[in-house]
Amino acid sequence: MNRLTKILLTVFCALYAVTTFAQVVPPDKRGRVDAERDGFHDAANIRTIFRNYGQVGHYPDDPGRVDLSVFHSVEVPKGSGMNYSDGITPFVLAKIKQENGPESHIMETGFRERQGTSPIRNRFMRFEPRPGFFQADPGINKGRSPAISNDPRTWPDAWPDKATDPDDPGWRGSWNGYFGKRPAADQESFTVMDDDFYDAWDYFPDSRDRTRRGLGLRIEVRGFQWANPQAQNVIFWHYDITNEGTTDYNENIIFGIYMDSGVGGSALSCDGFFESDDDNAFYNDSLGLNLVYTWDNLGHGAALGNRCYPAGYLGYAYLETPGKPLDDVDNDDDGITNEKRDAGPGELILGQGAIRAKMLALRYDLTKFELANGKLDSRPAYRAGQCVDWR
Repeated sequence: MNRLTKILLTVFCALYAVTTFAQVVPPDKRGRVDAERDGFHDAANIRTIFRNYGQVGHYPDDPGRVDLSVFHSVEVPKGSGMNYSDGITPFVLAKIKQENGPESHIMETGFRERQGTSPIRNRFMRFEPRPGFFQADPGINKGRSPAISNDPRTWPDAWPDKATDPDDPGWRGSWNGYFGKRPAADQESFTVMDDDFYDAWDYFPDSRDRTRRGLGLRIEVRGFQWANPQAQNVIFWHYDITNEGTTDYNENIIFGIYMDSGVGGSALSCDGFFESDDDNAFYNDSLGLNLVYTWDNLGHGAALGNRCYPAGYLGYAYLETPGKPLDDVDNDDDGITNEKRDAGPGELILGQGAIRAKMLALRYDLTKFELANGKLDSRPAYRAGQCVDWR
C-alpha cells in the first residue's frame, strides 16, 4: 500500500470542565512519582505505549538501535514495527497573579523531557498520576499497568471516585468506564492525574489549602479503541479537566495537545538518516474538519526487517471541545448557543413539538443543529436546557 492511500487518523476528543469548590484532596491522595505506570493500547490496528502521567507514545533510550519487536509508539499496523510518534501530551496554559505581585504564565504537560525543575523539591514539574486508580499489588498486576478494561488484574480493589455510590460503594470487581460498569469499547484505559508538582511560583490555587500547588487541576484521561474495521486506524482520547481549587480562571486558561512527530520511527532508514528528523506537518480546517496531520518527507520509515517501509499519514483532530458558556455565540457550529458542561440534565420537556418550540425560544439554529445531530423529528429527545440531551 503506498503512502498516498495509507492514511492513519488519531482523534483526540477533549472535554474541558472547570468547576470550583470541590472537596479538598489531601496530599497523600495527589499525584506522585511512585504511582507512575506504563501500559499498552493494542485492541485494533494501532499499538502504542501510554503513561499515566499523560503521555501517549515515547522515544527510545537508544534510538539508533531500538528493538522494534518490543518498542511500540503509535505503531501502525500492529506488528510491523512502524512507529509514528515520539510522544503526545495534553497541555494546559493559564495566566496567574503571584502573591508577591507579578503576573505569570504556567504551562503544564505530561511529557518525557524538557520539563521545568521545582526550586523547592528539585524534581520534574509535570502531571503526575494519583494513587488508587490502578491495582498497585505487583503480585496481581504483574505487568504494572494502568487500569485497562480488558484486564481485571489492573483494576484497583475499589475505585476512589466511586466510594460514595450508595448502591455499590467503590464498584468493587467492576470496570470504571465512561459508559458505566460494562466496557463499551473493545479496550478502554482510565487514569487520573493532577498538577500538584508545579510549585515554582508564589501562587496557591486553593484558598482552603496552602499545600495545594499548580493550578489546582485534576485530569481524568480515557483511551478508547474499537476493533471494528471502520475504526481500526483510530484511537480516541478523552480528557476531563476539573478545577478543584477556589480560583476562577475566567478567560485566562486554554487546553491543547502537544505532538512530537516521529513518522517512520527513530532508527536509520534507507534514506540515510534517522527517520524522526525529516517529518512535515500541516493542517486542514475546511468543512469544519480542523485536522492536523504529519508525514515523512521522503515517505519511508524503519520497521521490523525493512529499512524502507512505506510511511503513511498520522492525523490529530478534536472531536469536541467546550466553548464559552454564556456568550450567545454558537462556538462549535452545531446550532446551539450557551452550552455548559456542568449545566445538569436540563428541563424535562415532553413531546417533540414542545422540544422544537423550546429550541426556537432559545434561538437555536435548527438547520445547523440537524446537520450536526440528525433530524429532530426522528430522535427521541426529551430534555432541553443549556444543551439538548438525547435519550
